[in-house]
Amino acid sequence: MSSLQSTLSFLLPSSTHNKKIAITNVDSWLGCCIAVHLAEKLEKRCPNVQIIALTCKDADSHLDKLKKFKNVHIHKIDYNDEKSIERAISGAKCALLLPEMTEHRVKHAKNVLAAMKKEKIKGCLMLSVEGAEIAENHGLKEIKSFHEIEKMVEEYCSCYLILRKSILNQCFLLWSPIVQEKQEFPMSCTAECQMAPLDACDLVCAIETVIVEHCRHDDDHNKGNPRDSTDTNADAETDESGEKWNFGGIHKNKKYILTGPHKITAQGLVQVLNEETGQRVQFKQVPREELKKYFESLKERENWYEDLSIDRCCEMMDIAVAGGDDMHEDHDHHHMAPNQSVINLMLDELELVKKGEVGFVSGDLEKIIGHQGRSVKDFMHKYKDEFRSGRL
Repeated sequence: MSSLQSTLSFLLPSSTHNKKIAITNVDSWLGCCIAVHLAEKLEKRCPNVQIIALTCKDADSHLDKLKKFKNVHIHKIDYNDEKSIERAISGAKCALLLPEMTEHRVKHAKNVLAAMKKEKIKGCLMLSVEGAEIAENHGLKEIKSFHEIEKMVEEYCSCYLILRKSILNQCFLLWSPIVQEKQEFPMSCTAECQMAPLDACDLVCAIETVIVEHCRHDDDHNKGNPRDSTDTNADAETDESGEKWNFGGIHKNKKYILTGPHKITAQGLVQVLNEETGQRVQFKQVPREELKKYFESLKERENWYEDLSIDRCCEMMDIAVAGGDDMHEDHDHHHMAPNQSVINLMLDELELVKKGEVGFVSGDLEKIIGHQGRSVKDFMHKYKDEFRSGRL
C-alpha cells in the first residue's frame, strides 16, 4: 500500500475498515483501558481495523473519550439477549472476551460465545484469572466461574488464546486509604506468603501484541506476503470470503499464566512500599471477612465510586487520548471502588496466595511481549504519593 493510500485509509469514514474486532465489557476499568490502548495502537499500525466496543450501559458520558477514536464503534447491548449481541458483532473476525465483574458473568459469556458461533467468529482471546483450573478444589466460587468460561471458549472456538492474569499491581491502590490513616496493610494471608503481581500495563501490552500481530499477519498473508520464510500459515482458517487467518499465531489454543517478573512475600510488598514512601507501614494479617468489610467500606468514602472514570483509566495506563486536553483533570478526585464481585475475586486470589498455589514467576508474559514486565517496586515508586499519610 502506498503512503497516499495509507493516509486515505486513515482519513476515510469507518466503512473503509475491512476488518472488525469485538471487545466485551468495556464498561469496566480494565476493559476500558484495553479498548483505549488497543484503539490507539491499531489506529497507527492497522488503520483498516475497527473495534466493536460492547457496553451494557449508555455510552454517551463515561466512554466519551473512547468515542474520539475513528476506529471505534460503540454498541450498547443486552447480554441476556443473544440476538442483541449477534447484531453488534456481525462481521467481526475475532473477539476479545473480558468476563464481566458480576455474578452473571458465566451466563453472559455463554451468550456471547453462542452469538460468536452463530456469526461464525472462530477466534477468541479470553482474559481469565490465575488458579482458575484449581479454584474448585479450594471452594473459590469467584475464580471457578472463570474456569467454566474457559471450558466454553474451548468448546465454541476453533482458535483461542486464554490469558490467566495474576493479581494486578493496580489493585494495591485499594489499600491506600487505610495505609494513609492507620499505617497498616491488612491482608488475609500470612506475611511469608508469596505472590508474583502483574502490572496492568503489561497485561494490556500483551493483549495489544497478540491482536496487532494477528491483524498484520492476516493482511500480509492475504496479500501473498508472508512475514518470514518459515511461516507457512499451514494452520490458518479460511473464512466465508476466502481470506485466510490464523488467530493467535504461535500462541494458538494455548493457556498462559501472566505474572510479574519477581515473586514477593506479603511482608516484602509492605517493605517496598515503606522504602518508596519513607513511612513505617505495618503488615497485618486479618480474617477474610474483616478485609471484605474494609473493601466494602470504600464506596462510602468521599471520591470513591463504582462508576467508571475513563480519565482515571487512561492515567493509570499512561494513555493520551487525542483531543483530551482535560484528560487528567479529575484523576486525583476519582477513585475506583470495587463492587461485590471484584471484592470476592480479590479475596479468592489472596486465598490462593495463602495456600501457596500462585507464588511463582511463569515466564509466559515474556513469550508474548519479549520482556518480563514491570515490578512491584516500579509500581510503588510511581504511586508512592497515593499511599503517603496526610493526603486525605
